[in-house]
Amino acid sequence: MNITVERLPGQLARSLAALYVVVGGEPLAAQEAGDAIRAAAREAGHSERNVFTMQGRANWQAIFASGDNFSLFGERRLTEIRIPSGKPGVDGARALETYAAKLPADTLTLVSLPGLDRKTMQSRWFATLAKNGVVVEARPLDRAALPDWIDHRLIRQGLRADRAALEFLADQVEGNLLAAQQEIDKLALLLPPGPVTLADVEHAVVDVSRLEADALQDALYAGNGARFAQIVTDLRDAGEAVPAILWQVSSAVQLLLRLKLALAQGDSLPGLMRTLWGRDKQRAPQIERALKRLGLVQIETALTALAQVDRQAKGLERVGDPWDTLLRVGMTLAEPDSGRSGKRTR
Repeated sequence: MNITVERLPGQLARSLAALYVVVGGEPLAAQEAGDAIRAAAREAGHSERNVFTMQGRANWQAIFASGDNFSLFGERRLTEIRIPSGKPGVDGARALETYAAKLPADTLTLVSLPGLDRKTMQSRWFATLAKNGVVVEARPLDRAALPDWIDHRLIRQGLRADRAALEFLADQVEGNLLAAQQEIDKLALLLPPGPVTLADVEHAVVDVSRLEADALQDALYAGNGARFAQIVTDLRDAGEAVPAILWQVSSAVQLLLRLKLALAQGDSLPGLMRTLWGRDKQRAPQIERALKRLGLVQIETALTALAQVDRQAKGLERVGDPWDTLLRVGMTLAEPDSGRSGKRTR
């Protein structure tokens, strides 16, 4: 059975299939589809999870060994098979056909694939997966449908944009839902709940100069606490608004968290670097070094502090100064001193 990502929630609510195949032509849609399937699996008691990233000379027999091994506590399993290239090779194709034809008991299997061409989707191995499971197609969104997609997500953030604002946003992010979601997150951070006009959207673009904004994120990725503190201090003294600065820092930290969690789930670092776009793509070497240098706890601590900055800036938390808390974020992500610079946290 083939369904679109829009139909996935309804299918998951009706019954869980033993096999899902997410074909990701649109990265954000594929990511959210996978997250929805994982959440449904956990809700159904699939608490044990095995992840196999199959690339290069992968050991395809490992997926069979996983299915043959009994859980010590009789728990249901979630088995993820990720094929970043979309090309399993001869051995992989045979293994997938055999696996799909006889799915292991008490196991929900999620196969993740990138966008595939027509020839690959007509291959024997893919046809076997489709015959025995549910294929979820994460298709790119048409430009005509993009304003409504943005509108729906803004409403979830408490924002009601007029048509001109929606069309303006759609023009800015056409062809990249990840970029669209980042713009939506930015507006939710900078604007109060309620109506949103075209002027609101245009003025919500960060007031900080591009040079200063880039320098701020560069300092964060590099772990240069002194440079980060100097830029933040200069911006504060120049009378810049906290929300504008907060957006720049939050977007960088959220990106690090997303990539770090993907690494923990078995994604490859080179593969993740290829998913970056725009200015982040140009910063790929800096971001890669930051991911190697920082631990997940450091990044999560920084994100928690940024939420505190937001509350302080909005007057929802009267204890502490948002600028001081923002400076503390820079110190949290700063490069360790020379005596510990060789250590890397996990």
